[in-house]
Amino acid sequence: MITYTTCRDCGGLLHTTDGDTVHPLCTPKPTRVEQLAQQWLAAALNGDAALEAELHTRIEDIDNRAPRLLDAALLYASWGWPVFPLLPLARAATIAHQTGEPISKVAKRPATRNGFKDATADPDRIRAWWTRHPDSNIGLPTGLAFDVIDVDPPDGIPSYLALLGQQDLQSHGRVTTSSGGTHLYVLPTGRGNSSRTMPGVDYRGAGGYVVAPPSTLGTRGRSWQWSDRPSPTIIEVARG
Repeated sequence: MITYTTCRDCGGLLHTTDGDTVHPLCTPKPTRVEQLAQQWLAAALNGDAALEAELHTRIEDIDNRAPRLLDAALLYASWGWPVFPLLPLARAATIAHQTGEPISKVAKRPATRNGFKDATADPDRIRAWWTRHPDSNIGLPTGLAFDVIDVDPPDGIPSYLALLGQQDLQSHGRVTTSSGGTHLYVLPTGRGNSSRTMPGVDYRGAGGYVVAPPSTLGTRGRSWQWSDRPSPTIIEVARG
């Protein structure tokens, strides 16, 4: 599989291998957490227990902050990706408690009557949605700027390894899901949704949607996070 992302420095298309985040001649742009993690490692290697503890606390504080869902929704919209709100987390938790359904299932339900058909890139409407319910997770329709290969553990792990070996497959963004699975963002094909294309693998195309980062189930480790940020290719497809 060929994996593309966006260079953190120049913003261009980056063929990433081994977690590269910038082109070889570009300036590294580590995130704040990455900078703190590097400092923490240095403190640990130097035996500076006090600094190590301080840096660990600062990293924990950042990791435990509430996700900036409105900001993320507006960013996607600025890329030309329409968004729509999923059930507010507090409401999803109440429904899950009342029905016995797993919150991981309930929290993926649309909050609007028409679901992904209500998706929009209008910033005013997006602000209205998330101002009313700031803990609403984010839904992204598939089949427009991208399709998504949805890999769920544990059955999907061998399938995912097989996908990695497919040299004709191009990924333009990769998300780690709340279940520990993977969403591979690929160019739209016009295909619809299909289940079990491989063991543990579903395909999200026209008429489907996925949960977008930084959506969360409310507990640490149960969120959607970009492993490889979207490449300029699928952003430009949307804008075009």
